[in-house]
Amino acid sequence: MSSSTTRRPPLLAAVVLAACLGLVGGAAAAWGIYQHYGPVERIITTQAPSSGSNQAPPATVGTIATAAAPSVVKVITRPVTPADLLAQPKGFAVGFVASSDGLIVTSAHAVEGATQLRVATADGHAYDAVVAGSDVAHGIAVLRAIGAGNLPTLNFAADGVRPGDLAVAAGAPPFGSVSVVSGPVSSVGRSLGLPGSGQTSTQVLDAITVDATPDPLDDGGPLLDAAGQVIGVVVAVSQDASLSGVIALSGRGAAALVDRLSHGGSSLRPTFGVVAVLLDPATAAAAGLPQGALIRSVVPGGPGDKAGLLTGDVVTAVNGVSVDSDHPLDPAALGLESGQTVTLSVTRGKQQLQASLTVVDGAA
Repeated sequence: MSSSTTRRPPLLAAVVLAACLGLVGGAAAAWGIYQHYGPVERIITTQAPSSGSNQAPPATVGTIATAAAPSVVKVITRPVTPADLLAQPKGFAVGFVASSDGLIVTSAHAVEGATQLRVATADGHAYDAVVAGSDVAHGIAVLRAIGAGNLPTLNFAADGVRPGDLAVAAGAPPFGSVSVVSGPVSSVGRSLGLPGSGQTSTQVLDAITVDATPDPLDDGGPLLDAAGQVIGVVVAVSQDASLSGVIALSGRGAAALVDRLSHGGSSLRPTFGVVAVLLDPATAAAAGLPQGALIRSVVPGGPGDKAGLLTGDVVTAVNGVSVDSDHPLDPAALGLESGQTVTLSVTRGKQQLQASLTVVDGAA
């Protein structure tokens, strides 16, 4: 005991002395670094919060559908009786709320030949409806739910959609609140034929296809992106055998039509008076043509006809903006209105031409 007691003070003194020497040496070293390099900034790093923190979880198909469900409506196009419900339900289509005061977007095909129009909302209310406007070239109809107010709306996407993006088609079947199909976008900017009355068909611009199994009862429903915003309006029927899966008409046309109707404008769409198909770079190269829009037909007496456009011309730019899947040859998609004059860059064979054209309201 006495031996260990007598040794402790020298040991403690040695530790204190070493610490002091360390401090002096460290200070000297620091002074040397300062003299040679200048002041040193102190950098503090913090670890990013883990995924289990307050960050919102990524959207899933289920969360997208749940959020959209209150805005998806049933569109009834004929009187429905209990006997009809017990048999094969007919006269049901889908739409979605685009304005809180009752503008409902659906497909023109869904309401063609309707003998009665009613809109039923997810919370159990039903309203008589009338056609407020239609855009035949985009295959879109907008209904007005009479007496409706404070309806939950879906917003249109501001950005364009790309192949590979997630798309969710929301429906409202006769027996059930909401149905969902989803898959990647397989193509954009397509032109397709939709059946019209009798043996006629309408060539529809700016279509989107999705790699998913279509449900005929989703006709007129919204096609949503990963943020739950509208990128298209679903149509269930196409006469184009090259297209499969869910087919939707670009939401750009619907957004433009809803905006015009909301501000008391015309229900007619602005048009160039031509029908064209988009040439992607590979297809254009294979045919020895420039990328752009290949004109299939010109409406007699329309703006394109007056500007001298011909079937087979390729429009490569509008006001200097290259024609592509994000900027198709479509006034609604380009943000143009009736009365605006634009300059088209046109390739005709080996000729490069400029054509001045004034946008008008019309069906083509």
